[in-house]
Amino acid sequence: MQFTVYDITSATADGASAWRPVDGKYPHSAAYQHTLEQAQLADQVGLDTYFLTEHHFNAGFQLVPSPHLMIAAMSQLTSRIRLGAMTLNLPLYHPVRVAEEIRMLDVLTGGRLEIGLGRGLAGHEQAGFGVQRAESEILFDQSFALVRQLLAEGGASEYSTGPWHGEGVALIPEATQLPHPPIWMAGISEKSIRKAARLGVNLCTAFLDTADTTRTAAIYREEWASAHPDRPCGKYGTLQHIFVAETEEEARTYGQAHLEAWLNAGHEASVMISSSTQVDKGYEDHKAWFDKITRLPFDAAVDAGRIIFGTPQQCTEQLLDKAKAGVDMFQGWFQFGGLDFDASNRSMRLFGEHVAPAVKAALQPSATS
Repeated sequence: MQFTVYDITSATADGASAWRPVDGKYPHSAAYQHTLEQAQLADQVGLDTYFLTEHHFNAGFQLVPSPHLMIAAMSQLTSRIRLGAMTLNLPLYHPVRVAEEIRMLDVLTGGRLEIGLGRGLAGHEQAGFGVQRAESEILFDQSFALVRQLLAEGGASEYSTGPWHGEGVALIPEATQLPHPPIWMAGISEKSIRKAARLGVNLCTAFLDTADTTRTAAIYREEWASAHPDRPCGKYGTLQHIFVAETEEEARTYGQAHLEAWLNAGHEASVMISSSTQVDKGYEDHKAWFDKITRLPFDAAVDAGRIIFGTPQQCTEQLLDKAKAGVDMFQGWFQFGGLDFDASNRSMRLFGEHVAPAVKAALQPSATS
């Protein structure tokens, strides 16, 4: 199992819901500095990848409209950890520009780049860029195909797909990872999970309980085997909130309130997704997904495997359950809501120095035979 970080840098500072702007905020510069410092910490404690996400127009939710810019900064402050976006919202960009930036970032990171590509989640963000929400899926499909072609072939004499038309493209700089960096898709619906498998890319789901993890991992591998019978299966990842502390009492003191605030934000999450109280066509599964994950009380969410929480030993056991369910890559959301920066750093250090090594040791063939 690989152990990675999911970063959704926000300005929330008072423990309120992370889905809306709040009065008490970290200065944006302080939040950026913390993100850069956490990437360095993750590098030091041996985590595998640091992923950033992309959101717009709401500082209480996310302060990084350009994950690629943050990756460029992190590339100069880290030496070992891989860096990536999870995900870049393709319909908001010209595919040629995306391919060029990927090539450049792969050079800057020294071949440590991971690519995460998606269509976008929040309706108000798509509206801000003039993207028709109903067209986001087809725009993603068209852009994805062109981006992958450009990366693999190094350019195109001409291209025409969707709203994008051009000629004479020669990508620079030269490729570092061949044919291109590893590609990820984020998905929670069965349709998206099967699409990732058919496209031959890695998959990351989010906030699923153990039963749903087992079910969707099987769907992904089944679809992959059907579409690519001669290729090794891609990686199946899962994103969960995580808080690790020396004692359970400390975990509840520092982390529980902020996680409960997130769980209590179901309505606000639905509004963020649809930009109204209605469910938009093509996003029905997302609304149902948010409703499901935010209805559970805190302890029930931990017991169901939706949140990784507690002492190093408790978190180790919870992650071993994820491994049994079919998870290849765990993505931990360490800095959430109004969680104190120092508490988040302590949690990450405990995870990197105690939890991840314990899980890896338990999963060694000699330990599982």
